[in-house]
Amino acid sequence: MAEKIGIRPATIVIKDGKVLLVSSKYKDEEFYLFPGGGIEFGETIEEAAVRETFEETGVKVKIKDLFHVNEYIYAEDWNKRSISLFFTAEVVEILNPMTDDEGKIKEVRWVELDKLDNYEIKPKKIVEMIKSFSNSKNLGLSYSVDFKK
Repeated sequence: MAEKIGIRPATIVIKDGKVLLVSSKYKDEEFYLFPGGGIEFGETIEEAAVRETFEETGVKVKIKDLFHVNEYIYAEDWNKRSISLFFTAEVVEILNPMTDDEGKIKEVRWVELDKLDNYEIKPKKIVEMIKSFSNSKNLGLSYSVDFKK
């Protein structure tokens, strides 16, 4: 049986000691995510990350490096998974969000790096990595797997 795989490019945008996040609500759960989303026909993964970040937050970015790959496996259906590719990105310009996401995004917020533990952010692994690398310009590439419970 063929697996169903979704790809979600996202960005990690840090400016002036703050990271860009979007507050989301899926079903009854509310949490913060790094801006990102689906890939449209004809665009690269990096182009999708740039477009989604702008649509969701109004922040135009330039991709720097691939930072982390996260594989998310759905416990109720092992043939379904999503792969999130997180890119570090720098701010080019800040405008207004352009998306109508049917109300999933509740808020766009710049969160201070030393206050990240005060927020429910997914995936947690990225928060840990950002904190451990916050004093370094060289954020290394890594991989993780999360299982939905």
